[in-house]
Parts: sequence; structure tokens; C-alpha cells
Amino acid sequence: MPMAVADVAEILDQRKLGAFQKGVIALCTAIVFVEGMNAQSAGYVGPVLREAWKLTPSELGLFFSSGLIGLMFGGLFVAPLADRIGRRPILLGCVMLFGICSLATAASPNITIMDVLRFLTGFGIGGAMPNAIALTAEYSPLRRRSSMVAVMMTGFILGSIAAGLIAANLIPDRGWQSVFIVGGVLPLLLLPLLFSALPESLRFLVVHGAPREPIARLLNRIDPAADIGPSTRLVIEEHPASGASVLALFRDGRARSTTLLWIIYFMSLLNLYLFTSWLTTHVRDAGLSVGIAIIVGTIFQVGGAFGAVFGWMFDKVGPSRTIFTAYLLGAVAIAFIGFAESDLLMLSVSVFAAGFGIIGGQTAANALAAISYPTQIRSTGVGWATGIGRAGSIVGPGLAGILIDAGLSTQNIFYLAVIPALIAAAAGAALGGLRHRSVEERAPA
Repeated sequence: MPMAVADVAEILDQRKLGAFQKGVIALCTAIVFVEGMNAQSAGYVGPVLREAWKLTPSELGLFFSSGLIGLMFGGLFVAPLADRIGRRPILLGCVMLFGICSLATAASPNITIMDVLRFLTGFGIGGAMPNAIALTAEYSPLRRRSSMVAVMMTGFILGSIAAGLIAANLIPDRGWQSVFIVGGVLPLLLLPLLFSALPESLRFLVVHGAPREPIARLLNRIDPAADIGPSTRLVIEEHPASGASVLALFRDGRARSTTLLWIIYFMSLLNLYLFTSWLTTHVRDAGLSVGIAIIVGTIFQVGGAFGAVFGWMFDKVGPSRTIFTAYLLGAVAIAFIGFAESDLLMLSVSVFAAGFGIIGGQTAANALAAISYPTQIRSTGVGWATGIGRAGSIVGPGLAGILIDAGLSTQNIFYLAVIPALIAAAAGAALGGLRHRSVEERAPA
């Protein structure tokens, strides 16, 4: 009698998104929510910290950049470990790390120690985020993969919004320390739930030849009707990667798409973190109150939440048109931020539109990274894209601090920010000649 064969990818892709898969995506959403709170908290705390500790623009820029440097190293060196040991252990370890470090940041006696703790916090976030993206993609059906990644990443945006609301409500009465205390307590409270309920990637288990029993249990939770007998051979029809290192990202026809993806990430995160680091300071310099400045910074994230529509657009018209449209809209909106000056209505509308375009474009870039690489190198691919992007996120706030120190106004900084948005839009347009179907979809039957 011939041995029965069950294609895991086919089971995942052919059935509707079930309760178990939705639960996995919800857990990943919760992870990126607490990541968003911690990643964006520095921008909300910055103006208050500058006044309390009499920081120079360069010192404030280093404070903004220290966490981003950690994010870069986490994406480059921690996230790829998941392609060897699994998504789950990396996610659990990183959530614990950035939760503990955020709590410790609240007790920092000086800016030097705070910079070190912000680096470690970013290190944990940088290792976790690519694996939350990878795990979401690997539990989503092919036809909804980009949309599900976009939905999951709204958790990061909502976390960023929550950080702004927390800062606006707690800082006036309880000080800047309160933001970091909340940012540390929430991930540590989430950790027991993740430990008990977060599964390993099913695709990862099959590709790495894990014992069949845990794979069969996960398949039965996804599709109770699947006929997985004791003798059923479990396979996944997917082109293998040529190696498991960063060089594999440039093999098998992936060199051009990887290069364009890195350009988009670099320019996108340069702009995104320039905004989250300096927008509240810019609004404060325009003569508005600290509370109003924090609310305007939060509006940028609210616009990004609506930008999740670009994940839906990605599935409908493809990555090139989606990414080009998002960043072009963002570039136009950024220019109007400079024109707005202290006009609160115009400023708020412009900031909302900038968040819609820039964060929406980043959502589409995340979806592109998730579908561009096979399972064996997916965390490496997403991790290196985010790591390269984090280099941009360091350059943006840091360079702004240097230019402001040299006498440039924050208004002119936002005029200059139009340039990277246009470069990201051009890179998106250049994707047009490439085939960007999922690596599983290209696999032979």
C-alpha cells in the first residue's frame, strides 16, 4: 500500500482562516503592540527629558538613536537565529528582555545609563518583530497572507498610539518614568500567556524535520477534518533556499528584489523615526504646549492605523503600485507639515496624511518581506530588511539632531524629509518589472 502524503502548505492555504490561526495572529499582534509602545516612547518622552536634564540637541538625538541602534542589531543578528532554532524561543526571550529593560529605564540616574538601557530595549524589539511577521505569514493562507501581516502590524501602530496617550495623561502628574514603567509591566504580564499558548511555526517544524507528533497536533487544531494517520508522511512543497545565510537573500533571482526592499526599508524607517523622534519637539518649538505636541505626535500613528488599507491594496494590485502610491502620498503630506507651522488644523491634517502614507507604506513593505523568502530564510530576510531599515532610523533622528545643533530649524528638517519618501516611492515603482508572488506559490506541485 502506498504511503499517504499530506502537504502542510496545501492544508494551510486551501482552508479558511480558522480560530487557531486567528489566535496565533492575535498573539503576534499583542507582541507588536507592546513593541510599539516601547519603540515609540522615546519620542514622547524626549521634550520633557530635554527640559528636565538640560540636554543638548545632540544628546537628545543620541537618546533617540540608542534604542534604534539596538533595533538594528536585533534585526540583523537575533532575528535570523529563528531560522535555526525556531520563532517561538526567540519571541519569548526578546519579549522578556525588552520588558525588563524598559522597567530599568524608569530608574535611570543619568542619560548615559538610559542610553544603554534603551539600546537593550531596542535589541529585544529588533529580534522579536521580524519573527512576529514571519510567524503570522506562516500561519496565514496564501491568498490572505499580505492582509494578515498588515492587520497584525496594526498592533504596533496601536501600541504607538497608546504610548502617546499614556504619555499625555501620565507625564504631567507622574513624570516621564511612568511611560517606561507601563512599557515594562505590560510585556512581562503578556509573557505567561505567550509561554502557554504561542506555538512554533508549523512550516518551520516540517522544513526542519521535527518529530511528526507535534506537527500532527498542530495540523489537527488547524483542520480537524485532515486525515493525518500514523503512517502519513508530512511534507511541504516549497523551493529550498540556497543556504541559510544572508547571502541566500541574493540567490535564486532574489538579488534585485532584496536590494529594492532594503532601499524601501531604509528610507521608510528613516522618515518614520524622524517623525516619532522630532515631531513633538517641532510642534513644541512652533509655540504649542507639550500636551498638544504629544497629541499631534499621536495623530501621526492614527493616520498609520488607517494606512493598514495598503495591506488590502497589496493583495489586490500588487506591491509596486501599493508602495509607490503610499510613499508619494506621504511625501506630499510631509511638505505640508513644514508649511503648516503653528496652524494646528493644517498641521494635524498633514501629520495624519503623512502617517497614512509613510506607515501605510511600511505596512506594505512588511508584507512584501514576508512573502519574498522561503521558510528556511524568512526570518533572516525579514530581519535583515528591518535591520537595514533601522540603520535609516538611526540616521534620521541623529542627523536631524546634528543639523539642528548647527542652526537648522525643525521646519527645514521636515522639508528635507520629503526626499527619502520620494526615494522609497521610486524604489516601489522599480518593483514593477518583478514577479512578487509568494515563494510557496512558485513551488512545483
